[in-house]
Amino acid sequence: MKPSSIFNLFKKIAKISSFKEDYTQTLISSGVKIIDTKSVYIDDSVEISPGSVIYPSTYLIGKTKIASNCIIGPNTTISNSSIGSNSIVMSSVILDSFIGENNEIGPFSFIRESSSTEENVVIGNFVEIKSSKIGKNSKSKHLSYIGDAEINKNVNFGAGFVMANYDGKNKNKSIVEDNVFIGSNSTIISPVVIKSDAIIGAGSVVNKDILSGDTVAGKPARSLKN
Repeated sequence: MKPSSIFNLFKKIAKISSFKEDYTQTLISSGVKIIDTKSVYIDDSVEISPGSVIYPSTYLIGKTKIASNCIIGPNTTISNSSIGSNSIVMSSVILDSFIGENNEIGPFSFIRESSSTEENVVIGNFVEIKSSKIGKNSKSKHLSYIGDAEINKNVNFGAGFVMANYDGKNKNKSIVEDNVFIGSNSTIISPVVIKSDAIIGAGSVVNKDILSGDTVAGKPARSLKN
C-alpha cells in the first residue's frame, strides 16, 4: 500500500460534503473524552479505547487505533497508525506508524511511514522520523531527522542531529545500538553501525562504523582513544 501523504489526506477530507457527529457520540458513550466534538474529525474506522482524551483540531483517519488513557491533540493528525496506552501526542502528524506505550510525541513532530517506537520513547519538537525503529527509552527532543534507521534502547540524540540516509540514488540504513550518546549538530552518513555505549561528540560527521564504547569527534569523526 502506498504510504499516506499528509497533503492527499486533507484533499480527500476537503471533498466530504457533510460530517456526522454520531460516531463521536458513540465514542463518548464508550468512555472516550472528546473536548469539542465540532472541531475534530474521526473516521468511523478509528478505534479509541476508554480513558483517552481527544483535544480540539484533531484528525483521526483510516485504521487508526488509540489505546487506553492516551492524550491526543490539540492540532494533531494521525492516519493508519496505532498509539500505545498512556501516550501523549501533541500538535504532531503520525502516518502509517506504530507508537509504543508511555510515549511523548511533540509538539510539532512528524512521524512518517513504516516507523515504530517502543515504550518510554520521547520524540520532541521539530523532529522527523521516517521508516525507522526507535527502541525503548530512547530520546530525540529537538530539531532532528532520523530516516531509514534502527535505533536500539537508551539512545540520546542531541539537538540538530541529521541522519543523512540518501546518497543521491539510494536510501541507506544505519544501526545505532544500545546506550549511545549523540552530541548536538552531529550527522551520520548512512550506512554505518554505531556499536553500543559509543559517544559521538557535538558537531561530528560520522561516515564509518564506530566500535563499542568508543568516543569519537570531528569532521570526519575519529576516535579520541587512540
